[in-house]
Amino acid sequence: MKRILLNTTVGLAVMATAMITRAAMGTLSGPFAYRNLQIFLIQGDARLDEHQYATLAEALEKGFVVIKETGNVQELSVENLSKATTVFLNAGDIIKGGRQDRTVRDDLILPPQSGEVPLAAFCVEHGRWTQRGRENPAAFSANTKSLSSKKQKMAARYGLSQSEVWSGVAEEQNRLNENVSRLAGRRVETRDAASASSLQLTLENKDLEAVRKAYLDRLNPILDGKNDVLGFAYAINGEINSAEVYGNKQLFRALWPKLLDAAVTEAIAESKEGGQFQSVEPTALKSFFETALSGSVKERQVWKTTRVKVYTTPATVLFETLDLEAGGAWIHKSFINKGTETVVVPLDRDASQYQQQLRPPSVR
Repeated sequence: MKRILLNTTVGLAVMATAMITRAAMGTLSGPFAYRNLQIFLIQGDARLDEHQYATLAEALEKGFVVIKETGNVQELSVENLSKATTVFLNAGDIIKGGRQDRTVRDDLILPPQSGEVPLAAFCVEHGRWTQRGRENPAAFSANTKSLSSKKQKMAARYGLSQSEVWSGVAEEQNRLNENVSRLAGRRVETRDAASASSLQLTLENKDLEAVRKAYLDRLNPILDGKNDVLGFAYAINGEINSAEVYGNKQLFRALWPKLLDAAVTEAIAESKEGGQFQSVEPTALKSFFETALSGSVKERQVWKTTRVKVYTTPATVLFETLDLEAGGAWIHKSFINKGTETVVVPLDRDASQYQQQLRPPSVR
């Protein structure tokens, strides 16, 4: 296992520029590898460790966050009923239920007793607009999964394209069918009869879970004994894919099982029979981070508590989420290696077109 120092003088995601005086360096450790997936841990200091955040999964399970349908596919309503707990919604979180399963478009910091807040979302289930089984068609019940392909993430957060999100879901389902069948040694259908287009139900598939378990058993424990982990980066088939870094170590640990689950699912979908690839070197990751942070910057206001900066280069995109309730400090940095993904970017259009894309009419 190799370790490499990450110099924050170029603004590396391990810590914000303002934290340079508190800690001059962070570290990458790894790779921790299984089959075609390599993981590097990002370790260092975090500025927002004194703050406490509940995850959306925890808040829904305990019943103090309510997410409701509004009649618009791409906008829901979310409310934090708690008197003391701030909730962090992670971009890419999938919420199950309602008239269609959705994914959260942007990170959102939801303070206690927030009142009803608009929640930008995309559908990850094409065609259904009625009750499914015994689920509540007016509200959402759980968050156990998140977007599990780079195409889906790029379409939802960068291209802001519902059609591309649906395309990404269909492509991943096809790849999972092929690769889970190959790895299981028999024909497997990961689409669920209850709703064949539902990404959530595909991700719950028992045959997929059996294949995923081998990865998770090997990789879940890599945080054991490490108290300074802020995030992780991963590569699939020898190519850097993404990195997720948080300004609060407890928040990262709470999100870790779901984030790892998504990375493993993507690795399974992208696995190749007899595939050979070279291991990614930590120096390549350092260059990836530096490139992403050199990009041109545009901002969008998600809500009064949350602002997102989007850094773009020809090769990378970085989403930096600021907690405006914590002095504007960053709480999450999400790096994506564009690779071969191409999307139409509304951030490059004029303001009127951009606003229309953010709030489209209802689509069924």
